[in-house]
Amino acid sequence: MENRLMRPVWERLPAEERRELLEQMGKRHGMLLLGEETFARWGRETHSARFRRGESEFVFVPGDTVTLGWESFVQGMDEENLAQLREEMENLGWEGTVEEFLGEQTSPVRQVTIGPMLVERTLQTIGYEEVPLDDPRLTARPDWLEDLARAERENCQGLTISGQVRFLKGETGWQAELYHEISFPQLKEQLAGQGFSLPTTDQWEYLCGGGCRTFFPWGDSLDLDFRLLYFGELEDSRPYDMKEPNFFGLSMAYDPYRLELTVDPDGSLVHKGGDGGCNLCGGAGPVVGFLPCAPYFRYEEWRDGEELDDDYDFYRRVLEIRED
Repeated sequence: MENRLMRPVWERLPAEERRELLEQMGKRHGMLLLGEETFARWGRETHSARFRRGESEFVFVPGDTVTLGWESFVQGMDEENLAQLREEMENLGWEGTVEEFLGEQTSPVRQVTIGPMLVERTLQTIGYEEVPLDDPRLTARPDWLEDLARAERENCQGLTISGQVRFLKGETGWQAELYHEISFPQLKEQLAGQGFSLPTTDQWEYLCGGGCRTFFPWGDSLDLDFRLLYFGELEDSRPYDMKEPNFFGLSMAYDPYRLELTVDPDGSLVHKGGDGGCNLCGGAGPVVGFLPCAPYFRYEEWRDGEELDDDYDFYRRVLEIRED
């Protein structure tokens, strides 16, 4: 029997049957079905649905058999992209071709079958516990509260006391988050206890690119007309193009400073979606700075494999599902 939650079948199902499956999905996994929705971006679309569990939204992502990884351009980069990239290659003393340069930093081509999932729409921070301002662990630290009062007087939007606590100013006032150090194995264990997992590298590349054969999900070149984080005027009210939900309804791979945690087949940590801002901090332009946001880019980590950084590491929860 064909799996109705795999894309080739899912897309052909009558609306009533899809709705019944989504309702069953929500009940089985303790999620509130918020409504069906079609997510469209960059010439692709997915008929899906939004769910809520706690404070987080999730979307249903149908499974599929796709080709992942990168080895060559489909359309080719435009001249402006190539000029920025070649300048970087020259600075690094790289003497090969552009495709060889990118091939060294991307995952190999392979065909995989990705199962259906419920996927958290936005990234979660590492190690922070939201607490009320009258939490005894806060009131026992008057020095923290004095720092908060100073930040409020100075009209700051946030205050972080590294490795201990952070305060964020929202629409309804300040919120506090206590930091608890956590390792990569501990995070995986914690999520498993909640019924979730981190995405595998294959799952993440599928969620980011949908099996695209181009370097970016929309083509081989970074569109320099995009409004990009860290580029452009702050008063511009346009949304950041890469941060907008993709064809699965997910906001991902839009900020090179944000490293998303994924799991390799051997269980080890692989960072995707960024490089911790290394290229941008080094003075690179947008093309080189946003290369790590491409679906198949693999970031070579400089830290120990189990160590996590609450400033740069982020995660999203995945719940693998099946049709009973």
